[in-house]
Amino acid sequence: MRIVLLGGTGFIGRHLASYCQPGADIVIVSRHAPMNVDRLPGVRYVQGDSASQDFLRQVIRADDHVVYLAYNSVPKTSFDDPLRDIQENLPLAISLLSVLRDVPVKRLLYVSSGGTVYGPTEEAAPIAEDHPTHPISPYGITKLAVEKYCRMYARLFGIPVVIARPSNPYGPGQVPYRGQGFIATAVAKILQGDEMPVFGPHGTVRDYLYIEDLCAAMKVLLHSQPAPGAIFNIGSGIGLNNLQVLQAVAEAAGRKMSEVKVDFLPARHFDVAYNVLDSSRLEALGWSCRTTLAQGLPATIQWVTAHLSAA
Repeated sequence: MRIVLLGGTGFIGRHLASYCQPGADIVIVSRHAPMNVDRLPGVRYVQGDSASQDFLRQVIRADDHVVYLAYNSVPKTSFDDPLRDIQENLPLAISLLSVLRDVPVKRLLYVSSGGTVYGPTEEAAPIAEDHPTHPISPYGITKLAVEKYCRMYARLFGIPVVIARPSNPYGPGQVPYRGQGFIATAVAKILQGDEMPVFGPHGTVRDYLYIEDLCAAMKVLLHSQPAPGAIFNIGSGIGLNNLQVLQAVAEAAGRKMSEVKVDFLPARHFDVAYNVLDSSRLEALGWSCRTTLAQGLPATIQWVTAHLSAA
């Protein structure tokens, strides 16, 4: 089995590459060459522009399993420059899908965003895949647009694409202060004794997913045979507000919540108040979320501690 990870040098890609070894030939494709310290043994690295069809045709072979992780923005930067968010992400999607019209791969797994594509919900209940999608960030809108293109190409040209909508992944290797990853940033702030901003009385409610559980879900989707264009949520199904997360991080780090510095700020109009995913469709394929927040935090804290010491 040959797995090509487009954008595979990031947090999710590195974990997925490790998770799928041994037993798979892993090719990581990235615009930037990884530093030697970041290279995984037994993995082939290819540097190039995934928006180039000529480049993609040199990398992707028939019968490959392709995981589409490449994305050039995060929610915050998409607000800063919505036009750039479109220009840097939609052409890449069209280039890839155009190439796959001619190269018969076994699977294209597009990693979308369960945390942004749905937008506000009318009630605090887990969100299923058929819930209306009304994203309120440029990032979520573009992610959803790529989904639509994937499903169009699946319908018209039979490309075997499956769409994953993960919640908020966390775990070792997630760098704090990058605009994504509330838990990684919360760990760093608490360890350093810095103030952690919380918008509103309790902050937003989110679904947090340990990275190993996400990788397990993606492996299931790579090996299963759902209909082309099928969409799967990947989440824990448990909603926690920001203060509850800070409490859990403080306890795991051996601190008291009274020692955590919280900067309470007014709620922001562009924050979705509640986002928790219903993953029943994926669970029917045999996957389950196995790691609680309390179980996932120690390794996360250990990694962030080492990262801060090395910085």
